[in-house]
Amino acid sequence: MNMKRISVSCGVLLLSVATAVFWWLGPEDEETLSVPERVCGGIFSGEKIAPLLRGSEGEMESEVIRNFPGSRNRSNTPVCELSAEGGSAGFRVIYTGYPDDPKELKKEYRFIVEFGPSYGAYSYLSGTITLDIPCPTSSDPKATLFLNMGASAAREGDAEGMTRLEEVGGYAARTLAQKVYKCKGAEKLPEGPVHIKKGEGTR
Repeated sequence: MNMKRISVSCGVLLLSVATAVFWWLGPEDEETLSVPERVCGGIFSGEKIAPLLRGSEGEMESEVIRNFPGSRNRSNTPVCELSAEGGSAGFRVIYTGYPDDPKELKKEYRFIVEFGPSYGAYSYLSGTITLDIPCPTSSDPKATLFLNMGASAAREGDAEGMTRLEEVGGYAARTLAQKVYKCKGAEKLPEGPVHIKKGEGTR
């Protein structure tokens, strides 16, 4: 009888230890951040955007300003701001924008951004990327869809935050150019992330 009690006690102890180890090593991000199915007025998947707020707690909230994401007919610099306890992120769109010179961007910025036919820069101080996506009109064949996107996790050149920004940047650019603004040639935007590369400048 005593042996049975000892065996039961050992089993309970082992189960408790295993549970504690699983809790300690488990993915706490999934436990602490509540992610809605859609954000930014229903434009983006909450799951796809969630990496920008990884490590934050509570419910992911989004605030839409000037009818984000706008449209080809009306785009008055719409904005979507995301937040949770411990982190923030945001998207801003300008249409039609005017393309920057890639050579000048490379000379000016410490980091540049490349994404198929699109290009831009990464500001390590603010944790933002800018991207000029070709989106021509009949009256302006050089017009672009200008996307500004940033996250608090990517400030000061944080390597992990930059990686998250690259991943979400590719998704956001494709969604806006292909599904919202329906830019001519948007199908040329590649799958996967944007690429942040070394520039020659100091900004």
